[in-house]
Amino acid sequence: MAHSKMGVWIDHREAVLVGVSDKGISTRFFQSGVEEHIDEKRGSRSETPYGPQGVFAEDKADRRNQQILNQYYSEVANSVNNAKNLYVFGPAEAKQEFVKYLEKYSPNNGLKIEVEAADKMTETQIIETVKKHFKYRPGLF
Repeated sequence: MAHSKMGVWIDHREAVLVGVSDKGISTRFFQSGVEEHIDEKRGSRSETPYGPQGVFAEDKADRRNQQILNQYYSEVANSVNNAKNLYVFGPAEAKQEFVKYLEKYSPNNGLKIEVEAADKMTETQIIETVKKHFKYRPGLF
């Protein structure tokens, strides 16, 4: 998307990118593929009494999830590299992680970033929130 104004609703599972321009609104969707947080009690029992028990390495799963998230943030960041104004919103900490990723790996000196907390939203709600943030009216841009 080659829009100068973009909104990104993001959490650890998905991101919705909304571009705003005089030509209209465009959207793009991203899925992270990150696994759900796994209970650390997970493991397996041996068939024999007092036999060895399988241990689930939670730190290994966390490292794998972090690699997946970095790839996900990279894909989203590549899609906003032409933006001049970026509005990042969403629940929890993914929005802050994404902004830190942008600052570290894709420095765009002219990029103005605004971050705001938001709940889970439908696609329509996300689009309307971005339009409201940028005061979008079809004939205005």
